[in-house]
Amino acid sequence: MKTFSTIFSVLVLILCACIYASAQGNSPASTDGKLVEQAVYALPGYEEISARFGAYPREAVEKMRTSPDLELLKITYLSDGLKIKGFIYKPKVTAGKKLPAIIFNRGGLADGIIGPANFNYLWEMHRYAQEGFVVLASQYRGADGGEGRDEAGGTDTNDVMSLIQLARSLDYVDTSRVFMWGFSRGAVMTLQAIKRGAPIRAAVIVGGPTDYLALANDPGFLEFARNNFPDFEKRKEEHLRSRSAVLWADQLNVPMLILQGAADPDLRPTQAMALAQKMDEAGKLYELIIYAKDDHPVSLNAEDRLRRTIDWFKNVRRISIAQPLAKTLAEQGTAAAIKQYHELKKSGSELYDFGEAELNRLGYTLLAQGRAKDAIEIFKLNVAIFPQGFNAYDSLGEAYLADGQRELAIQNYRKSLELNPQNTNATDVLKRINADR
Repeated sequence: MKTFSTIFSVLVLILCACIYASAQGNSPASTDGKLVEQAVYALPGYEEISARFGAYPREAVEKMRTSPDLELLKITYLSDGLKIKGFIYKPKVTAGKKLPAIIFNRGGLADGIIGPANFNYLWEMHRYAQEGFVVLASQYRGADGGEGRDEAGGTDTNDVMSLIQLARSLDYVDTSRVFMWGFSRGAVMTLQAIKRGAPIRAAVIVGGPTDYLALANDPGFLEFARNNFPDFEKRKEEHLRSRSAVLWADQLNVPMLILQGAADPDLRPTQAMALAQKMDEAGKLYELIIYAKDDHPVSLNAEDRLRRTIDWFKNVRRISIAQPLAKTLAEQGTAAAIKQYHELKKSGSELYDFGEAELNRLGYTLLAQGRAKDAIEIFKLNVAIFPQGFNAYDSLGEAYLADGQRELAIQNYRKSLELNPQNTNATDVLKRINADR
């Protein structure tokens, strides 16, 4: 009986485990990003566009509407078990293609949904699609017939994360080249998604609030917060901090292009400047462009903004590996910096530029500071990583010479000449060394 009882207990446990696993598989989280519905969306004609967008040329609008190569799909997808509305702008023919993707995070609340009334979003999505990107955009929960409630940067940020899951399920999307764009509250959600580890290569934000704590006493903002942030009076600190990227800029680990209008009536440029300063202090990669006399969406310089955005995504910037190494070297010493180099390179991080020139610059910075011995260790690392780099040996020779180690300097200058007989600097230095003997 004991044997039978034991077997029966084990079977019950296995059955329970299977039921639990099945339940987990059917949980809302497991369906995040699932595409429920899709249909071709009829783009508006020129007469259907809101009057405030009348500056768009009629011919260009009609070409966009009748494009033989691109299509806009209106979709429904799942996020936290909710049905969310959105869009996919893509080529009509995707067979055999692996295309980069942009997660496009619009601004505004329910009145800011993507459509004829906000034609600027459709126009920009089309422009990115023309450049070879698949564009995925969410209307966010509670908008355009979607389920749930919009929290302007609360749980609705999950709708952005779920859109990334959807992108990764599309066989025509290159999952190693996913980017993110965000405007206004969409910029806040972009920053939050990055903080949560969204697997994107680079990001662009336009007119993005970065410090809600600085707005805490503004009557207009407080009314907005009370209307949109759940239990605002009880959770005020939580809501403000979770939406203030200046407090966690050290977690923004992707190249960031920050675009801001200097005459923005909704947001002072000091917000963009504050984020840039915090990212700079944290050693993060960013560019900040503030357009004089321009507004919240930078509409007066829209073409330049589009051009910079496309370039930012097509030519992803990388942080010089010298930047984190210099910080570690100053705080923990050369050995720790060299260990960090190997760890970062082994991780396969695409955030850093591990080129020969980057370590070389760090070495010369140390030489200029009179730290020849530290420079020698960095240059030694460089020649170990780039054994065919004549310039790396030349630099190591210079560091040894600065440290008074003439014989080691001669050896490295000779090695540099062996790799590149045209290195006149090495030839000249060796002549001077021999003349001084």
